[in-house]
Amino acid sequence: MSTTITKIKLLNYKRFRNYTIEPNSRINVLVGDNEAGKSSVLEAIDLVASGNERKVEAIGIDRLLNVSAVREYNEGVRTYENLPIMTIELYLNLNGKLDYTVNGKNNTDKVKCDGIRLVCAPNSDYQTEIIASMKEDNDYFPFDYYSIRFSTFADEGYTGYKKKLRSILIDSSSMGSDYATTDFIKRMYTQHTEDDAKERAVHKSKYRQMKDKFRSDSLQTLNTRIKSDKKYEFGLKPSSTTSLEGDLMIFEDNIGIDRKGTGRQVFIKTDFALERSGSNVDVVLIEEPENHLSHVNLRKLIESISSTQDGQLFIATHNSLISTRLELNNLLIMHGDCDDKPVSLNNLSGDTAKYFTKAPVAGILEYTISNKAILVEGPSEYMLFERFYATVANCKPEEDGVHIIDVRGLSFKRYLDIAKVLKNKVAVVTDNDGNKQTKCINKYADFADEPNVEIFFEEDDNKYTFEVVLYGDNQVLCDKLFNSDAQKYMLEKKTEAAYQLLSQDEEIAAPKYIKEAIDWIRK
Repeated sequence: MSTTITKIKLLNYKRFRNYTIEPNSRINVLVGDNEAGKSSVLEAIDLVASGNERKVEAIGIDRLLNVSAVREYNEGVRTYENLPIMTIELYLNLNGKLDYTVNGKNNTDKVKCDGIRLVCAPNSDYQTEIIASMKEDNDYFPFDYYSIRFSTFADEGYTGYKKKLRSILIDSSSMGSDYATTDFIKRMYTQHTEDDAKERAVHKSKYRQMKDKFRSDSLQTLNTRIKSDKKYEFGLKPSSTTSLEGDLMIFEDNIGIDRKGTGRQVFIKTDFALERSGSNVDVVLIEEPENHLSHVNLRKLIESISSTQDGQLFIATHNSLISTRLELNNLLIMHGDCDDKPVSLNNLSGDTAKYFTKAPVAGILEYTISNKAILVEGPSEYMLFERFYATVANCKPEEDGVHIIDVRGLSFKRYLDIAKVLKNKVAVVTDNDGNKQTKCINKYADFADEPNVEIFFEEDDNKYTFEVVLYGDNQVLCDKLFNSDAQKYMLEKKTEAAYQLLSQDEEIAAPKYIKEAIDWIRK
């Protein structure tokens, strides 16, 4: 079995002061608002796994070190000892393999276990220069004097040539980049031949001989013709240990993947990496795979991911289809305020998780990342709700951080199962269907003790659905808009009636139970 990550610790790294993730052993779907740090988590794993100092330097210590940590240092006691240190730690499960070089207590938990880490800290060799520079300029921060060290938990250094974790990052945002394609192919080639050094040596030798033969055979006539007393001639660039990998290309149906459309590249690279995950790749990191993919190809990609049995996957996404089809149990929900860890749905009942793999996505991702949500029962309620909210609260729902989500009534309890785990504040606005005791009170009795959940409905059983209540509270306006038998029209053409109500400027009175829902969610 492949090596898996059991815990990720991020200290003073980018937006994270002290953040811990305990991922699932197979699939991890990172979701959250923009700037929640999803991409940063993938980058952190890739950096530590790479063992590549140049990769860290290319990003820059000034961009990796937490801004708040730097600001607090500059506003506090500016001593050498107080300088912030950035640490990324990956705690590993070798799944039965023994490797004493990664086992030890060189970690912030001070626990003997397997793992690797990246530490960016002030270089003690330059302590005198650091202190002098900071005394000279009170606004100066010594990023340039920070050192980069990759080490195992046994405190043994490692590099990209002695990797302890084999990872591949597939970033759809850089899919058209020649560098990204070359880097992907290099990694795939290296990891597919890592168990046979002789095979790699033979490849490189044959490749160099082929280039030498081209120079001696094909360029000979040309060079004979142009030779002068100074003995100038054409040749090929000198071979290096990386020239073979740099010239390799992966082909599909005899067409190089660099000639494929961006969406197809996303699919091919992900599929190619997943095909050997667990054997040649331990961890596959996928950044927003939905970018550039049609709905059909996205579903194919999800099926490919779902059917992969080995290897550990981390997927950062904004897409509800990915979040639901890969099962909600695998979600790690990251909030913009960056608590000390993401919210996991791995305790969600299997039945509810399975339900959402089959049901319409219906804003499920928006719901899982929301702190406050109002669930409404149909499109007509949804269309009018923002107008009601403005009337009752004198502001828009987003100004209060409230999400309005249209959910079919039969799904309310599934969404509330999620609320039990997330503890987000959720108001359900529902019809009484002519029997409030059965349809609204008894039906949701399992959630009666949940302080973050409240059910709102019309008390009068005769007013059995939203349109009947709405007509009763706005009879004059509705009769004017819809003429005779307005209530019948509103019941038969619900969304059209809602649209016509929204299209006029007169105030629309919000039903009492909807007012109560808005007041409750704002508390």
